[in-house]
Amino acid sequence: MKKLGLISVYLDQNTPAQQLLDRCLTGWPSEGRFFESPFESVLVHGLSRKQLLESRKGTPKLVIHDDMKDVLEEADCWILAPGIEDSWACCSQYTHSIADKYGSSKPGWVVGPSGGLSQEVMSSFVKEGRMQVQFSTPLPWTWRLPERNIPVGADLKEVVVLVRGAFPYAEQEGLDALLALTAHRRGGESGIANIKRLEGAQVWKAAREGKFSWDVFSAAVSRTNSKLGDATIDGRTQDIVGLGMIPNMAKGTRAWILEHNDGLKSTVITMDGVLNDDHFAAQTKDGSMVSAQFYRPPKPNDHQYSRLMERIIPFLEGKEAAWPLGRTQLWSTLINHMQTMEREKTTELNWSGESFAYSVKTPIWKP
Repeated sequence: MKKLGLISVYLDQNTPAQQLLDRCLTGWPSEGRFFESPFESVLVHGLSRKQLLESRKGTPKLVIHDDMKDVLEEADCWILAPGIEDSWACCSQYTHSIADKYGSSKPGWVVGPSGGLSQEVMSSFVKEGRMQVQFSTPLPWTWRLPERNIPVGADLKEVVVLVRGAFPYAEQEGLDALLALTAHRRGGESGIANIKRLEGAQVWKAAREGKFSWDVFSAAVSRTNSKLGDATIDGRTQDIVGLGMIPNMAKGTRAWILEHNDGLKSTVITMDGVLNDDHFAAQTKDGSMVSAQFYRPPKPNDHQYSRLMERIIPFLEGKEAAWPLGRTQLWSTLINHMQTMEREKTTELNWSGESFAYSVKTPIWKP
């Protein structure tokens, strides 16, 4: 590959932009070997963080421009990533202008949701078939512990995803991972008919009333290797679900229950103070269960970005798209609805997402 433009409003340490910059300059480890960066040069905007870039000036591939326009004009492909820690917010102006101007000619990957693109712009790209842009966080691509995934064609009944963090960033990641899982089911994604928003004690009341499955939730929790609470004090192996401890441990709990057009129920639950990792569980209509942890290797190496690079590279090389654009539309629309519901404290939204139906032929995550 030739020239990559790495675009970020800022460029702080331990951010998606910094993690991807270093992999694009040098490479990353995978499957017992080190993969060299495929780029001839990596172009960045030098005014964002001079100190961080100065420490990397000895890397031959790094090319620093004073003008962002020069980066975009000279690059053959591009990656737009947040340069602020714990945030998936890219500059919406950059997202819109870059995708609108270069989406038809230069393939690009936005690390984060498509918040800068209106539905009109997205729909026009789909209709004209000229969009060469993908959107994602690292969560759908990172390792599973154990290495389990929902098989393509599975007859799913319910899916639960557990994540941590502040709104809306935790929900953006959780939805990203959820839609990667639910697309595997028989018939693919059918769209969303209803969204329910719950918080605090409402979440556990909903579990008792069967609004989401306590068994599926428990299966997801069972994959943790970093329980909080008493486990951090003396290492006791408590059944925190069976003992009813989670409602008292959980802080900032939010749940989003999605009813899909084909009858599937899926739930994204955000809770702090219980687990220090992220998980999913899925139940099929015959009662079988699939569950795993979304493994996030520790900082500073943060190798979930190594797995993400393994998906970005084939797309930028023109070999294969990571997933249908309809999935990006659905993800973006759901996030927009969630932000409105959170702002207005709306508890329920009836909405038809039939126009965003799509399917996948191969698993989105591969061991």
